[in-house]
Amino acid sequence: MLVRGMSFQKGIIFIGKKHVACSYTENNGKQVTWLKPLNPVTILQTGKLVYFSMPWWYHLLFWLLMLMVFVPPLLNQLSSGLEFVEFPFFLVLFFLFGTHFWFPRELKKYHGAEHKIFSYKGIISVVNRRKIDRALITNRNCSTNMVLLYFVAVFIISIPLALLSENNVTGIIDLAALIALVLLPFLSYWLRGKEISLMRGWVLGASYWLQKHVTTAEPDIKHINTAIRSYRKLALKEFPARAIRPQIRKEKGRMAIADITIIPIGTNSTSVSDVVAEIHLILKQTNKPITYELTPMSTLIEGELPVLLEVIKEIHEVPFKLGHQRVATNIRIDDRRDKPSSMSGKLQAVQGKLNTKDIEDNGIKELKGLDK
Repeated sequence: MLVRGMSFQKGIIFIGKKHVACSYTENNGKQVTWLKPLNPVTILQTGKLVYFSMPWWYHLLFWLLMLMVFVPPLLNQLSSGLEFVEFPFFLVLFFLFGTHFWFPRELKKYHGAEHKIFSYKGIISVVNRRKIDRALITNRNCSTNMVLLYFVAVFIISIPLALLSENNVTGIIDLAALIALVLLPFLSYWLRGKEISLMRGWVLGASYWLQKHVTTAEPDIKHINTAIRSYRKLALKEFPARAIRPQIRKEKGRMAIADITIIPIGTNSTSVSDVVAEIHLILKQTNKPITYELTPMSTLIEGELPVLLEVIKEIHEVPFKLGHQRVATNIRIDDRRDKPSSMSGKLQAVQGKLNTKDIEDNGIKELKGLDK
C-alpha cells in the first residue's frame, strides 16, 4: 500500500496508486473534500490549488528571484553597451528547497496532522481521533528527508569541485546544485532502505529533529479532521481495511448433546432417585438456554457447549450438597459441527428411517403374497 501525502496552506492531499484525495478549507470557511483519478489533469488541478494557497510573500520572492536569475542574461545578450548583474541559478533551487524549512504556522499544523495519520496504525476515523492525535509527529518518508539530502549533497559535491575546478565559488555551487538535483532520486531511494546503517541513521535522525522542531507543529482538531477526511476518501476507494473496521462474524451457536449419569458412591441405599429429583429440580429452575430430558438410565441435556459445561459442573455438586462424600459422574457429549444437531432432530432422523424400513418390509411381504 503505497500512499504519498502532501500538506499545503489550506489542507492535505493523499496520493494512492490510482486516485488523489484532497480535503481543504476555502477562504469562506467551507470544507471541501474530493477524490479524483490520478492523471495529468488532476495533477495540474492539484498543483494549481497548492500554488495559489501559498502566502503572498512566497509569490513575491519567487517571481523576484526568477526575474533576477533569468532576465539579466537575456538583457546582456540584447544590449551592447549596458551590462546587467547576473544572479546564479542555484538561488532558485535553494529557494524552492529551502522554503520547506520556512513553513507558515497553518501549514506546519497540517503537516503535523499528515504525519500523525501515517504514524497511526489503526482504523483512520473520527472515532479514533484522540488516538491519532497522540501518534508520532515524525515520518520516515517525509519530504524533509529529500530536502535535507539535497543540501547535504550540494555541500559534499562542492568540496571536490572546489579542489578540481577553477571556477569561482558561485560557479562551483551552481554546478553542485545541478548535480545534486540529478542525484536526488537515487539518494532518496537509498534512504528508504530497511537496514539502518550509520550514514542512513544520521540522516534520518537529523530529519526527525527537523520534522519535530522546524517543519511541523502540533495540529488542532481542525487539522486532524481534515487529514482524516482526506485519507478516508482515498482509503475507502483503494484500501478499505484502513477506513472500515472489519465486521467480526459471530459464529452461530451450535447445539451439543450431553448424556449424563451422576451416581453417589458408598451410600446405604441402592436408590438414587432423591439425587436425580434434586438435579431435575435445578434444571427446571435454571435460566440457562438448555433443553433436558429424563430417561430411565441417564439425563440428556441439549445446549451450546460452554453452557453445557457450566450446567454439568453445577449438577455434579448436587450429591455433595445432599451429604454424599463420593460421586461418580459419567459424561458423554455429542458435539457435531458439520451441521446443526438436536435431540429432536436425531429422533426424527431415526424415526424417518424406521418408517422407510417398515414401508420396504411391507412391500416385500406384499410381493411374496402375490407370488404365492
